[in-house]
Amino acid sequence: MSWFRDNTAKAVAIVVLVAIVVGILFLRSCQAARTAKVGTKLATGQASASLASGADAVDTTGNVQGNEIAADAITRENDHAIHKAEGAGAPVAASVRNAGLASLCRRAAYRGDPKCVQQPPAR
Repeated sequence: MSWFRDNTAKAVAIVVLVAIVVGILFLRSCQAARTAKVGTKLATGQASASLASGADAVDTTGNVQGNEIAADAITRENDHAIHKAEGAGAPVAASVRNAGLASLCRRAAYRGDPKCVQQPPAR
């Protein structure tokens, strides 16, 4: 009978020990899965934020370029209207002419105009 009790006690101890080891391994597995899931959510969120930021940057760049193109078009229309106006060919004082030319040459629309070669670069 004592042999049975000794073996039963050993068997119970082994079963309890195995249950503890299996429980620890199960908990570690659950925690690893949870950590991986959180990491995936973070990576997905960061990727989405990066894509949105890139799209905003492209939109902003496009808007700035569109504004510059519109401003240059208005400048060219104004130039055309001035040159076609009555009295456009009348003599103008040199200082007035130079000031007007300098102001036009600061515009990107006139960057390539031969009259602007000696002027400060367009912005």
